[in-house]
Amino acid sequence: MNDWLNPFIDNAVQCWGCPVFDRLFQIVSDAAANVYDTFATMCLVLFCALFAFFVINAVYQNMRGGYSDLWYKKSVQKVFINSVVVLSFLGMGVLLPRFITTVTFEPVAKIALVYTQSMIKIDNETVAEKVTYQPMEMRNDGFYRPQLRNTIIMLMKTTITQFQSYIKLGIAVMDRAFSWDALLGIGALLKHIIFFCIGLYLTYYFFLLFFRFCCYFADIIIAMAFFAFFFPLSLMLMAFKDASNVPSWIGGLGKTVGTNQFKNLINAIIALSSAVLTYTVIMTIIAKFFSAPDASSADLMTAITTGAVFDGDLNTENLQAMTLISCIVLVYVLNFVYKQIPEVTKMVLSAFGVGTSNSESEKLANDMMTLTKNIWETAKKVGTTVISGGEKGDDKK
Repeated sequence: MNDWLNPFIDNAVQCWGCPVFDRLFQIVSDAAANVYDTFATMCLVLFCALFAFFVINAVYQNMRGGYSDLWYKKSVQKVFINSVVVLSFLGMGVLLPRFITTVTFEPVAKIALVYTQSMIKIDNETVAEKVTYQPMEMRNDGFYRPQLRNTIIMLMKTTITQFQSYIKLGIAVMDRAFSWDALLGIGALLKHIIFFCIGLYLTYYFFLLFFRFCCYFADIIIAMAFFAFFFPLSLMLMAFKDASNVPSWIGGLGKTVGTNQFKNLINAIIALSSAVLTYTVIMTIIAKFFSAPDASSADLMTAITTGAVFDGDLNTENLQAMTLISCIVLVYVLNFVYKQIPEVTKMVLSAFGVGTSNSESEKLANDMMTLTKNIWETAKKVGTTVISGGEKGDDKK
C-alpha cells in the first residue's frame, strides 16, 4: 500500500494556498505602494483639521483648569514638535514603511520559520523537495519586500511537509494492519479491523486538517492589507501621542489603526507557525502507541518526519503486544486529541505571550468545507439520478 499511495500523497498534499497567498500578497503590496502618496496627502489635510480642533480644545481645557499650563508645553507645543517629526516621516513616502517591515515583520517571520524547522529537524532544501511550489516574480518597490513573502510561503510549505508525513503514517499503519504480525494475539480479527481503522482515522483527519490549513493565509493577508493602507493615518495620529488635552476618540483611533494592526499582523504570522508546533505536540502523544517500549517518542517522530517509518519500520514487538483494549483506547485518545487542537494552540501561543489570530482563516476554512460538502452531495444526487435513469422522478409524475 505504501508503494503506490505515498507518491499520490506527495503529489496531492501540496501547498494549495500558496499561489493564492502569493498573488494576494503582490496585489496588497503594489496597491498600498501606489496609493501611499495620495493617502499621505489626505492625512496631511486631515491633520490640519484635527490640529485646529485640538488647539481650540486645549485652550478651552486650559482655561477651565485655571491656566495650569500657561505656555501649553504639555499640549500644543508637544503636538507641534511631534508633528514636525511625523510629517517629515510621512513625506519620505513608501521608504519608511518598507524599512519598518524589514526590521519588524521580516525578523518575526524568519524566527518563526527557523524555530519551526528546528522543532521538526528539517531545512529549506528538504522542504523544497517535498513541496514544489515556487514563488512568482515580484516587484521590489512595493509596500512589502519579496523576502517577507518568501519567508511566509516557506513557513506554509514547512507545515505542509508535516501533513504529508502524518498522512503517510496513517497509510503505514493501515499497511501494517494487513500483515500477519498484526493479527497475532487475543481478538485477532477485531484487532486487525480496529488497527486498520486507526490508520484510516489518522489519514482522514490529518487530510481534513491539511485542507483547513490551506486557508490559514487569510488572516495574514487581511492583517497586511489593514496595516499597509492605514499606516499613513496611524503615523499621522502619532503626533498626538502622550500630549495633554487630547480627546479620547483621537487616542482610540490611533490605537485601533496603529498599534492594534501592528500586533494583529505579528500574531497572524506566529499563529501560522504555531500550527506545525501544535501538530507536533499531538503526534508526540500518538507516537507513544507505535514506539518500542524502550524507545523515546522523539525517535519515532524523527522516523515519521524523515520518512523512515514508511518502509514498514513500525515496531513489530509493540504492535504484537497491542491488545484490543489498547486499540480502543487509542481511538478514544485520537478523537479527544483532535478536538483539543484549538486549546493546544492557545496554550502554545500563550507561552509566547501571543494570542490566536486566525478567525478569518477559520471562517474561510468552514466555508470551503461546507462548499465541498455541498458539491459532493450534489454530485452524489446527480450520480444517483443518472444510475436510476430518473425512475423516481417519473413515478412522481
